[in-house]
Amino acid sequence: MKHLSLSAILFLTIAISLPVTSAAASRRPSGEKNVSFKGIDVDSLVRAICREEGYGRIGGIWSATTDGANVGIVPAKAWIMATGITPPENERTFAEQWLIILLDNPDPSLQPGTLMGWISPAAKPDYYNARIFTRRKGSTLTSPHQFILHLPDDGHMTMKGIRKGIEINPWRLLPYMIRGTIKWRDETPRDLDGFLKKWPVPHTPQNPRSL
Repeated sequence: MKHLSLSAILFLTIAISLPVTSAAASRRPSGEKNVSFKGIDVDSLVRAICREEGYGRIGGIWSATTDGANVGIVPAKAWIMATGITPPENERTFAEQWLIILLDNPDPSLQPGTLMGWISPAAKPDYYNARIFTRRKGSTLTSPHQFILHLPDDGHMTMKGIRKGIEINPWRLLPYMIRGTIKWRDETPRDLDGFLKKWPVPHTPQNPRSL
């Protein structure tokens, strides 16, 4: 019986570890590209809508912890009525959704008023399903991916990506002696990224003052 060399085994494991995606998983919802609400004072409009419609815990203005960009989260139905512009759909009725609208960004290539994604409530309290654009081509955002948003209090919102598809462990193909010496380790928490609330000012201080 002919045995594979170590180099051949390693090559095979690398090939198998490449992403495997089914046709069903590659389908995108109708809102596969973003829109931009130009010519609108989006900051003032977000505040006005939230004052009139109520903002609950998730509505208002949030700042991203990754790059400091500010976004507004508003009820989709109220935003459509105020602007007269219908954004791309996201497999749900607009009555059940909130929109994530860019207010300002350190990168000038993305203009205020850009649609960043959609949010809908989950069955679990303080959790939300989100679909947020993850790729950019010029000023156009594409590739919306699913995330879980969690509000542990009024001032913090964490986000965690959802991974779907077939997962193969290539290390199982290695001989036992070699497998025991090779381990992949990543202890980075998956829910450190997210948003801090800027408006309305949360009841829970984000940076408590020291006595």
